[in-house]
Amino acid sequence: MAPTIQIITLGLGHAPAPDTDLPLIDMRPYLDPHIDPSMRQRTALDQDVVDHVLTTPGVRERLDRAVADIINYATGPGRSQNTVTVATACTGGRHRAPAAGMRIAALLLNRGWTVDLHHRDLDQPVIER
Repeated sequence: MAPTIQIITLGLGHAPAPDTDLPLIDMRPYLDPHIDPSMRQRTALDQDVVDHVLTTPGVRERLDRAVADIINYATGPGRSQNTVTVATACTGGRHRAPAAGMRIAALLLNRGWTVDLHHRDLDQPVIER
């Protein structure tokens, strides 16, 4: 039986990342919607934020690689875990990380995987910077 893929999205500005089975999927190098005042108070639950993140150059390719890594890990030799935990991170956990986590979840679901998606910091206050 294939393991459930648990995806945690988070903002490193709120708290450290939890332990995961694969290295953190760090979205901080990509353009932050936070710099646009019209998006600052919005979240990845808003389609314009998701569109902004997913059309940033390099993001879709990075997430496709992450999905391949997750599947390779989850189906690797001797793998017997019931859950494989991964995390996507950005600074505040409201824009890039949750948009990335939702995209990874959708790609895995489309391939028949069971996914548990948890947005740790989506409802946290905006980190002013």
